[in-house]
Amino acid sequence: MSTLKVVWRVIIACIYLVVVVAVLSAAKSRFEMLVLAGLVQLYIAVLHNFTIISAATDLNNYAGFIRFRILATAQGLAGNEDGSFVDQEKTLRETLDDNAKFIVINHVSNGLASMYSIYKIVVAVFT
Repeated sequence: MSTLKVVWRVIIACIYLVVVVAVLSAAKSRFEMLVLAGLVQLYIAVLHNFTIISAATDLNNYAGFIRFRILATAQGLAGNEDGSFVDQEKTLRETLDDNAKFIVINHVSNGLASMYSIYKIVVAVFT
């Protein structure tokens, strides 16, 4: 199932790149090209920032859970209704590891789209 998720994310990233190319190819004048490429750059920056913020939040939550587990263990608690804290921590770590693949795919697609829009800006300015 994990491979299917990765393949699906790659397909979505490719569709994203096709949409960016289509939007930037629809411009009829240099002004339209600059405006559309600028909007694409803004959109990519927002996506990149949200990806970074969400990854940092996930890691912060993971670190908080580890601190909680250490404090709970010191008080003699080993688990709650969801199972033992060690098992919960392992599940959380596996989820974070799986999400790391998706973050890399998003970074690559955002980087390619960003390079293409910067290329279009340079072409619009210098031609």
